[in-house]
Amino acid sequence: MKKKISLLKIISVVMIILGTSALVTDLLDISNPEQGLRIISSIAASAICVAAGFFGVLCKSMKTILLMGILLSLITIIDVAVSIGFYGMSLFHLVLFVWPMLYLWGLHISNSKTQNPTA
Repeated sequence: MKKKISLLKIISVVMIILGTSALVTDLLDISNPEQGLRIISSIAASAICVAAGFFGVLCKSMKTILLMGILLSLITIIDVAVSIGFYGMSLFHLVLFVWPMLYLWGLHISNSKTQNPTA
């Protein structure tokens, strides 16, 4: 993948910003002993969101970005499962699945534009 379109870059930058703010919030809440496993799960999801964002902006390898997207999806599924176990289902938990889907969609669009530059 030689040239990424701006969609993947925009999604990646937003993921970096939101993931960093979530990571800071989670690190501030880490001292709450009642939320031990949920906080650890949330920190992992926030950290992988930031890492996937950086890979989306800086990395040129489509396979590496795809692996980060898959890892982001798996960690998000685990985080949502743990959070639902602690707090029950809410609309927020469904919104968490938007970022991995947007990331992989941006990768797909970038890949199709790279392979077919006339599209």
